[in-house]
Amino acid sequence: MIDTLIDSIALILECREPPSDESLTVLVEAQAKTIEMSRGVSYTKEQIQEAIRAIKESYTTKMDLGSIFEADDYAPWLAQKQGDIDWYFWKRYKKHLLTTKKFPPKIVHTLDQTTFDVLDRLEDPTKEGPWHRRGLVVGHVQSGKTANYTGLICRAADAGYKVIIILAGLLNSLRSQTQERIDSDFLGFCTRHDEDIGVSRFSHIKRKPISLTSSVRDFSKHTANTVRMPMGSIKEPIVLVTKKNKSSLEALKNWLIQNNKHNLNDYSMLLVDDEADHASINTRNSDKDPTAINKGIRELLSIFNRSSLVGYTATPFANIFIDPDNEHEMENGEKYKDLFPRDFILSLDPPSNYIGPNRLFTTSADLDCIRDINDNEDILPVKHKIDYDVTILPNSLHQAIESFILAKAIRLCRGQGGKHYSMMVNASRFTRIQEQLQEKIKNKIDEFRQAIGNYAMLPSNEALKNQQINQLHETWKKEYKDVGITWCEVLKNLKKSIDPTEVMAVNSTGVSLDYDQRSYPHGRTVIAVGGLGLSRGLTLEGLLVSYFLRNSIMYDTLMQMGRWFGYRDGYEDICRIYMSDEASSWYTHIANATEELRADFRRMARLKLTPLEFGLRVRSHPAALIVTARNKGKSAKKVPHQISLRGQLIETTAITANKKLRLENEETTMRLIEALSTDLKCSYTRQSIGHQWENVKFDHLITFIEQYKSHPESYATFHSRALVDYLELIRDDHESCIILLRTLKPKTTDGALPFGIGLTGELQERSSAIVKKDCVSFKNGRLGSISDEEAGLDKSVVKKVRKKYKDENKSVNPRDYRELEGRKPLLVLQLIKLPNSKGVGVGFSLCFPGDPIGKKDDKDHRVEYLVNTTYWNQTYMDFKQDAEEEEE
Repeated sequence: MIDTLIDSIALILECREPPSDESLTVLVEAQAKTIEMSRGVSYTKEQIQEAIRAIKESYTTKMDLGSIFEADDYAPWLAQKQGDIDWYFWKRYKKHLLTTKKFPPKIVHTLDQTTFDVLDRLEDPTKEGPWHRRGLVVGHVQSGKTANYTGLICRAADAGYKVIIILAGLLNSLRSQTQERIDSDFLGFCTRHDEDIGVSRFSHIKRKPISLTSSVRDFSKHTANTVRMPMGSIKEPIVLVTKKNKSSLEALKNWLIQNNKHNLNDYSMLLVDDEADHASINTRNSDKDPTAINKGIRELLSIFNRSSLVGYTATPFANIFIDPDNEHEMENGEKYKDLFPRDFILSLDPPSNYIGPNRLFTTSADLDCIRDINDNEDILPVKHKIDYDVTILPNSLHQAIESFILAKAIRLCRGQGGKHYSMMVNASRFTRIQEQLQEKIKNKIDEFRQAIGNYAMLPSNEALKNQQINQLHETWKKEYKDVGITWCEVLKNLKKSIDPTEVMAVNSTGVSLDYDQRSYPHGRTVIAVGGLGLSRGLTLEGLLVSYFLRNSIMYDTLMQMGRWFGYRDGYEDICRIYMSDEASSWYTHIANATEELRADFRRMARLKLTPLEFGLRVRSHPAALIVTARNKGKSAKKVPHQISLRGQLIETTAITANKKLRLENEETTMRLIEALSTDLKCSYTRQSIGHQWENVKFDHLITFIEQYKSHPESYATFHSRALVDYLELIRDDHESCIILLRTLKPKTTDGALPFGIGLTGELQERSSAIVKKDCVSFKNGRLGSISDEEAGLDKSVVKKVRKKYKDENKSVNPRDYRELEGRKPLLVLQLIKLPNSKGVGVGFSLCFPGDPIGKKDDKDHRVEYLVNTTYWNQTYMDFKQDAEEEEE
């Protein structure tokens, strides 16, 4: 009943700013009386106040517009025509978002503007003559891209696009889920049960788009043979949701050609490519013989004289790097223009309530959700073959299952019943092993179900005598005793929590993961076990617990596996993510690199760069080495890659555990210290954070880097030849360098540093160190700290930068230090006490001054990195995994 009142106010206010508290109270009270008169219900003062609080709270969530790049020939058209367009589909979708979907008003307002902007950068569908537009929308994993492209589809249909095709991933489960969203949010009817749903409640007149696919049926040869209607007889848009599947695309192409030979040129077509970086890109060496999916998309586009393609993805770099190894062809080659987003790229900002990598993995993370898996290698190793047998489950997986049962019970205690509740287990890419895990998890759930049914309703002291109940209690004490719900409350809700729980395999041989409202009106409780099926696009509704055992360092692979990103309003504190320290460290590293890239997006947009210039600049970012390494998998050679190091921080991300190499690095460090001590031009000072030398010749720094032995895991950001080449490039721009030997203050009067360098100080330790067989890496993805980059800067300038960020309640962005006038190249030597008595490790951070965006043409300041794909292939199995998973 309160929801009815809140929804009615949402429709009155739409996306406008809320009125004052006094005006809002008057409005809500008046609307309550109207509902009472029309429906014969009554509202208490408490209910009215609750509605007012909910409405005010809905306005606290906001989302910025993001950054957009467009081609030089962009010609706005929509503003002039919008008054002549009947926004039927868009208006009812907006009402649906505000009420049924409970989208915050400011989010809907931003969605209104961004979908308008995207449609404006496509073409007017009524424009005569041939035209083709290509664009890309970059979101965040699980951030609401489907809501955005559904809004675009609504607007496009209103504007006059007659054929709308949505490419929805590789698997039936994802295609089916996307179709259900389109059914509810655009069509207004269920293609499975043929009944009105979703937006249909806001249809003031009956308009029904034609869907040639359903939530249980993709487009196929059978569909093509049975549908015999010329498009000339159709008044409403034709809509298709199809997989990226060779036969589906072929059948659709043939149907369009055979049944509409004479009037295809009369219709404008919009093709929305969801997960546009996956399978759509031609990964073959020869563009004359492209991959089947890439060819199918091109052929669909080619049969329409008037078409618009919009790709949606959270990991866009494969789309931008159409040909990462040949800049000339990227700029001038006609054959790459079909799918390259040459007309616009929109980078969306996430809503303020979005839980992304920043809130989980960076130094500013505010959610304590990550739990370490360190007991799997003897039971379920990360690297295993298809014939591996899982005989028991790791204790960490047992605890994850227990956390899921408890977390759902806590949600029930909080009044969050009738929802979907999900758990994800992504521990193997092989369907055979996924099914073994499914069976063992199901047995575990059955044991708990029986124990809870027999004992949970007893008094707590009696219930705890049962082994399973006692184990749940131990996990509650460890994970949830401070979340505001008592054990007795949890105990009473355990039966409701576990009874409806299903355990299912989500892959090509398993059943489809379905959250259909008609089939599950009171929500669904699922533990989903899978691989690729859980890694791309599929939304796990109400995801509470994730168990993740995968090995990949590729940006897009890792991020797309992160189904835990998204929205967890009201239960974000009880979500848990189980993963290894190593996986967590890669997420941290990539989260930081991604934040830098997105900051570049915003700055590039302010510089009015075109999509091509944008693509080339992203390619020149050091983080792109991780981002694009998979795209370089065509070759087992060392692949050249042009990057710019202006304004960048380069660090050794792993320290070798090899004793011989460590000793060589120690000797290299000793020689550098001796050279600095005997160079009369160098000025030395003892700082609170270590020993500092100024007026250092470039030769000292270059010699050290040339002689330093780096561990291969640092190849993503470290190549000595490239660093030396860049130092040579900027030598004339700077008179000298700065070197800081980073140490802690000595605990004793002696406090001599190791290996005879003749200086005092205490070795640094890293609690986040991850010890591996051949190296030590760091969980937060950083070797140094922000304060390191203050070395050599005027203290008053440092104080000013710190105050600026303190006033904004943010951590200092070290880029501000690098952009300061007079900033010199800075080498920070990091002496780390390695865990487990592995001795001392030498790493370093190298800070390059300047604005990372720099001038529009910075080719003179790029250097070449060499990426050894053979090493990455053998070590991380990523290329082989992706190929096998696509065949799952």
